[in-house]
Amino acid sequence: MDERRSRIQILTLVLCLLLVSLNFWQLHRFSDLRGELRSVETNLQMEARRLDERIQTVQRAVQEADKLIQDWELRSVDVDPASRCLRVEVSLDLKEWREDTQIHLTVIQGTDTRSASLTGSGGRYSGVVEIPVDSREIRLLAQISAGNFRKEEELFDWDSASMLLPVQFRGWGCAAPDYTRDAENNGVLAVQSCNAELTVSGKSLSNLSGQVFRLRRNGDIAMEKTAIFGDTIDQYTCGDLSAEVGIGDQLFLTFFCRDASGLGYEFYLYGWSISENGIEDIGLPTPAADWPRLTWD
Repeated sequence: MDERRSRIQILTLVLCLLLVSLNFWQLHRFSDLRGELRSVETNLQMEARRLDERIQTVQRAVQEADKLIQDWELRSVDVDPASRCLRVEVSLDLKEWREDTQIHLTVIQGTDTRSASLTGSGGRYSGVVEIPVDSREIRLLAQISAGNFRKEEELFDWDSASMLLPVQFRGWGCAAPDYTRDAENNGVLAVQSCNAELTVSGKSLSNLSGQVFRLRRNGDIAMEKTAIFGDTIDQYTCGDLSAEVGIGDQLFLTFFCRDASGLGYEFYLYGWSISENGIEDIGLPTPAADWPRLTWD
């Protein structure tokens, strides 16, 4: 009887070991299956992305093939102080044209619409359109007509007219600001060795006037200093700028100049805020579309 019980126990143990081994094998197999499923899912996602890219490429090709305008460009001419508008030359090339082809350009800015006719021949047309210097959310459309044929194509849309201004800000630099504070939390922020670089389309930088670096505290001018030419004709520099500051104040370093039309440009360079912990970088302005700030004589 004892021998029989012993055999049963041994058999039970063997069966248990077999079941445990089977469970381990199944777990390992499930793990392998999960890995294979993850690999299949990853491959499917990659193929879906490739398919989307191919579809987008085909859609772009179809859209481009349907367009009559194969190339275009904008060039800032000047600023008209009477109308306070940018005069912008628009040039474009057509893929197909006829002798009676006409092109009218429309600039839409909010509820304001301005039009201009383009002239030319041989598929090359150009003209000048006026755009208010403070325009926002601008759309540029071209209407192409020849006999009974009519077609409209959108050339471009952009957030503001600042990208077309004849004076453009190219870069800046300065030493790290110094900040000191007394026991009563009265402090001074000082910026050293400021410099800024500009580009002016169609005109020499010598036509600019009133060039100054400014340190603005909470929006108001705390200090400004006349800018002088740097190492190159398109670079300006100045010495130290400083302002008294308190906790919670914000400081903006800016550069101001005025062009020959009387339009003033104030470019944002950098900003700092004063906190209990000291000075903190603000970085880029928010919203960036508020700069440059434009003023007139």
